[in-house]
Parts: sequence; structure tokens; C-alpha cells
Amino acid sequence: MEALSTSQSGKIAEYFLACAVMSVSTGRLSPFLPASDDHGVDLIVMEKATAASVAVQVKSWRTSKGTERPTVQFDVRKATFLSSPRVALVGMVLSPDNLAMELGWVIPMDRVPELAVEQASKFALSPSRSPASADRYAPFRHTDIVGLVEAIGYLI
Repeated sequence: MEALSTSQSGKIAEYFLACAVMSVSTGRLSPFLPASDDHGVDLIVMEKATAASVAVQVKSWRTSKGTERPTVQFDVRKATFLSSPRVALVGMVLSPDNLAMELGWVIPMDRVPELAVEQASKFALSPSRSPASADRYAPFRHTDIVGLVEAIGYLI
């Protein structure tokens, strides 16, 4: 059996998050998918009552048996980076076995430069997968999809 491409994995993560946003917020938040992947915006999440919104760049890491690593890496390309508290990076570790989020992070984009390792063309973020980790990403970590969606809502 062939493996999913990175584009396919990314699209799965985007739709997974969009569905979770609707479900967890019981319809209070509406996700919109841009017609094009423009400047790294994968979703726009709008609060219906106020029409306030946050743009979201979704990054995912799919686990596979026998390849568990202590950290994951999410890269934000400088070409699409926009430093704003109204833009968020959502990184998720997804289980391929049951399409569930194992761990996730919601990081306001204006915090990315201070948390990431800056490279020539990107910001590299490498959070620990350990729920007990006290790394610099810990304040942004969520162990369930409910907490992750609530964190997105707090940014609106």
C-alpha cells in the first residue's frame, strides 16, 4: 500500500480541524477554506455572533508504528509568514489508526520568531511530544481536540 503524500496528509489535517471547529464549538465558530493556499492561510475561523476571525496555518505530523520520535517539527516558510496575533499556527500530531489528534499546539504567529529556530527560508518549531514536557511550547500544547479548538476561539 502506498503512503499518503504530504499534500494529502495536510489536506486531511485541514478538514479534520475544520470539522472539529464546527463540532466542538457547537456551531459558534465557522471555518472557511480559502479557494487558494495564499500566504499560508489554510483556514479562516469566524465567530458567527461578532464576525471576528482568525487566520490559521495548519501543520500536521502523522505518526506511524515503530517511528515514534520524542519531538515533531513544524516549519513556517518566511515567504508566507505574517507576524500577527490574528494569525495562528496550529500544529497537530494525528494518529493514522483512528484519525484522532494525539497532541496539538495553537501558537499565535507573532510568537513564532521567539519560539522557533530561525533558518534561511523558514522558522522551524520542534515541540516535544511528551505531555509532561516543560519545553517552550508547553503553554501552547493541548492534549485533546476540545482544548485546541477552545484555544483557537480565544484568539478571536
